[in-house]
Amino acid sequence: MFNKIKLFIVFTLFSSSLCLFADIKDVDFMQKEFKVTLPWLQEKPKSSERDFFIVEFLNYDSTSKEEADIAYELRRGSYNASLEKIYNQKFPKELNKEEEFCKNASFNTLLSQNSDCINLSLDSISKLFKLSKKEIHLLISKLEDGDLRENLQIVSSSDIHNELLKNPKKFLDFFFDLNSDLKLKYFNKSYKKEFLDKLVLEKDFDKFVRAIVFNNNFKNIQKSFHHLSQNSNLSASSAFLLGINEINLNNKRYANNFFNISNEKSFLRSQKDNALFWLYLTSNDRKYLEDLGKSYDTNIYSLYAKELLNINSSNIVFSLDNLSSKKSEEYNIYDTFAWLNIARDIRTDFNEDKLNKYQNIFQNQHTKAHLAYILERFNNYKTQYYLTPYSDIIKKEGIFKEVLIYSIARQESKFIPSAISISGAQGIMQIMPFLSKDIARKLKEPYSIYEQFIPKINLKYASFHLDYLIEQFNGNPLFIAYAYNGGAGYTKSQLKKGLFKDKNHFEPFLSMEMISYAETREYGKKVLANFYIYNNHLNSENKISLSTIFQNLKQPH
Repeated sequence: MFNKIKLFIVFTLFSSSLCLFADIKDVDFMQKEFKVTLPWLQEKPKSSERDFFIVEFLNYDSTSKEEADIAYELRRGSYNASLEKIYNQKFPKELNKEEEFCKNASFNTLLSQNSDCINLSLDSISKLFKLSKKEIHLLISKLEDGDLRENLQIVSSSDIHNELLKNPKKFLDFFFDLNSDLKLKYFNKSYKKEFLDKLVLEKDFDKFVRAIVFNNNFKNIQKSFHHLSQNSNLSASSAFLLGINEINLNNKRYANNFFNISNEKSFLRSQKDNALFWLYLTSNDRKYLEDLGKSYDTNIYSLYAKELLNINSSNIVFSLDNLSSKKSEEYNIYDTFAWLNIARDIRTDFNEDKLNKYQNIFQNQHTKAHLAYILERFNNYKTQYYLTPYSDIIKKEGIFKEVLIYSIARQESKFIPSAISISGAQGIMQIMPFLSKDIARKLKEPYSIYEQFIPKINLKYASFHLDYLIEQFNGNPLFIAYAYNGGAGYTKSQLKKGLFKDKNHFEPFLSMEMISYAETREYGKKVLANFYIYNNHLNSENKISLSTIFQNLKQPH
């Protein structure tokens, strides 16, 4: 199934697609001479979509510092790595004279300065460990009560670890600020239940759990977590990870307790299904499998339960009937802000009137992906659509690659051509601009970032990239999915940890849950579920069971 196969897709346009590209002229940013301007940005709603265009504006050589500052203030608010990177590279923050003086002051000079200057100079906990005990005591005598003084007192202590145990917040502050060596020195200890119960209440505890569970250098902490197996203050996600941690330590009883907490705390159906499956694995109690088999969510665990129980999935839809071949006069598939307005409109008060309105707009073959998105949202995801749009572009000479593209595209964008992610990925296949630009160079094609909203081009570039990943990961759809989301380098680093090598009662599921980056971990599971569904729909003569897929999830040689 997963042997490397030379497969290809022929990209072409049929006459039914030509009318789509006539719509390009009606969207300003799809015009050849289009340039982002400040007034244009100011007219657009605050969103990830506008952030994408702010990045383009900041990339222009002609953009002044004053214009960049105004554009930067228009950003959505949440962290955007691409936007922050280009802004800080082009316009690095300039320190004022006082800041520059304090940052560069020698220790003796610093002693004669006020507390504000000392705080500016010693702006991270890790810097405190470079000071001598004598220097620390001199600074403490200069400072009034405050965060820095408290941190200096902890560092000057003869038992730093014991001091940190007195203050769970400081414990986490120090943990996340120190380098790997200092973390191991001061934190890789055994912990009592009383301290861990307090630590759970800190806002960064979930982050701490993620840092520890995926790093086997912290074995002592990992072995202490069992004290929390009855703690009702755990979040669903931390309880689940702590259950996985106990599986790694061969403690099924504690693991089962954690999965119970996760099941009770889970809000999302997919998260609940994760917990139910692991409750089944750790108890062999069929009731958990039966509960899982009733799930409306299509994930690998619920689908596997249905397979084991011989239950057909009754809520999967593969096509929408009675759609016109004519394009919509009311909606342009390239207009990212038009789709943004609709997506926001259906988040609240989504009633029958709104549904009818959008059904009338999305009534043709070119907008069936949009209609499926609307219907899925209206039905609270109880019905799930696995459509195959753009089949005139994705030719079927290579069934494996066709299934793979549909599996990834559904997860990436639900087939919405104008989709833009928070990170700035574009189009049906959500390709990052740096990647699409590199692919254009390799294909020796002229590059326009906005052409990635054209399905034909976006799919072509994704296909080119997938050829590389298929070769790198021996046609394994799960590993390809990891690499498509997190990068080939990251995926190889995860496999080097020994994942997907052992064969035991908990594999390959344990390896799937030990992918350290949460987004990539969940992405891989979702794409694999899509792959199973699309393969058995499009390749009905060669259906494959999830059991077989799981048996073949092993590292490439």
